[in-house]
Amino acid sequence: MDTFSTVISSSIQLLVQDLDAACDPALTAMSKMQWQNVEHVGDQSPYVTSVILHIKQNVPIIRDNLASTRKYFTQFCVKFANSFIPKFITHLFKCKPISMVGAEQLLLDTHSLKMVLLDLPSISSQVVRKAPASYTKIVVKGMTRAEMILKVVMAPHEPLVVFVDNYIKLLTDCNTETFQKILDMKSKPDSEKPLEEDGPGHVHFRILTGPACPAETTCTGRMGQGQGDEDRG
Repeated sequence: MDTFSTVISSSIQLLVQDLDAACDPALTAMSKMQWQNVEHVGDQSPYVTSVILHIKQNVPIIRDNLASTRKYFTQFCVKFANSFIPKFITHLFKCKPISMVGAEQLLLDTHSLKMVLLDLPSISSQVVRKAPASYTKIVVKGMTRAEMILKVVMAPHEPLVVFVDNYIKLLTDCNTETFQKILDMKSKPDSEKPLEEDGPGHVHFRILTGPACPAETTCTGRMGQGQGDEDRG
């Protein structure tokens, strides 16, 4: 890579880091909300409004200044999506425990962010252009995964086989670490009893062999844990 290309790449990365950092407080606010206490689903949450505000304040300026070199603006969009979406999912796993209504609100919020990200290349522009396919693919794949995580969280954990099958169907990676994190997010009322307990709050789940999961795996999940638990990923 020549010097000019290196400078361009570094400059784009700095723009991404700046917007990414501006969105960090909103994601932190999301992870600190008491999602188990949400009683009804309303409009998008304040943290979503904050992220959208930062995007609308920054992206049009960047786009206008890169109008003559559209490919660099596309690179900016792609790099931002590749940075923001994994960070969003990391903070999503920190939202625990979550009630059913809380998960529904988070699902609505996630969909709102997904739509904004899909519109990112043309946001606040009078000229609406179709986003590059490469960019759209990144957003759809990443944010759909976030939506699927929440749908698994919303699913009843009994009967156990149905819950595990639903997890494998929605999140085909069959990653036991992800499964553990989802269990940590679920809020279990005291009246509900897991099928197998191994001490307070611990329950064994056996992921059954299937097309998406070639080997039998056992993992231990903790339901209804407090927000002090740290996300391991």
